[in-house]
Amino acid sequence: MDGFYGQYSVVMDEKGRISLPSKLRPSFQEGAQEPDNFILTKGLDGCLALYPRRQWEQIQRRMDALSFTRKDFRYFSRLLHSGAVLISLDRQGRLLIPSHLQKEASLEKELLVIGAYRWIEFWNPSLYKQYLDQYGQSYEEVAEKLFDPKDWQS
Repeated sequence: MDGFYGQYSVVMDEKGRISLPSKLRPSFQEGAQEPDNFILTKGLDGCLALYPRRQWEQIQRRMDALSFTRKDFRYFSRLLHSGAVLISLDRQGRLLIPSHLQKEASLEKELLVIGAYRWIEFWNPSLYKQYLDQYGQSYEEVAEKLFDPKDWQS
């Protein structure tokens, strides 16, 4: 099965390392050609996002189609890219979250690792709860907006 799924509680050590949950590791390591195979950067909604290299390249291709003369593009690009770092897992399946990104997402000792299909997110647990509480729509309401029932008929 492709993609990243699940929610896991992990502990960050004093050096800023976390152990990526083992259920998420095989997807990352399949087809890894080089040690720096992932990009970690500011995510949306207050988290950090960890992208496999292939997914990051797709994002870059989509951004290439946008005009640098657009002020919102420049702003987004600066924030997305200025904090981005190449990441690789060590032999124990750990990765280092740089201090500037820890601050960006208000990460502390305990954090949530969430599979978000094409990427993985790192959240401060209380900020994730706040995000869910403030969304203002139920799971069902969002599903109805995103998926047309006609698309599911075979």
